[in-house]
Amino acid sequence: MNVFDFFSLTTYIDRKTPLYGQVDDSRDNIQAITALRFLGDDSRVALVLSASGRPLSLEQVQTRLSQVGDKASFYCLIDGRPRPVLGFHQDHDGKIVIK
Repeated sequence: MNVFDFFSLTTYIDRKTPLYGQVDDSRDNIQAITALRFLGDDSRVALVLSASGRPLSLEQVQTRLSQVGDKASFYCLIDGRPRPVLGFHQDHDGKIVIK
């Protein structure tokens, strides 16, 4: 997924919605997305997952990503390793969970 795809797919979601990342294949194993980080240059940007910390809202992530190129590749940084973002879903509590 790239930044443009993420913006397109989240257009109609409440901007106050908190963001989480799925750590493994289990939909129940999630961690808060607490920061964004460039991986090398500005063509790859990662969402940083943390077991402790307050999750960023969709609005906070969109604001930070608005300064990144639309074609930048999107990753989740889990245990220091980047993993490409494949998509996301909203769970039963309304959280956005990125996989």
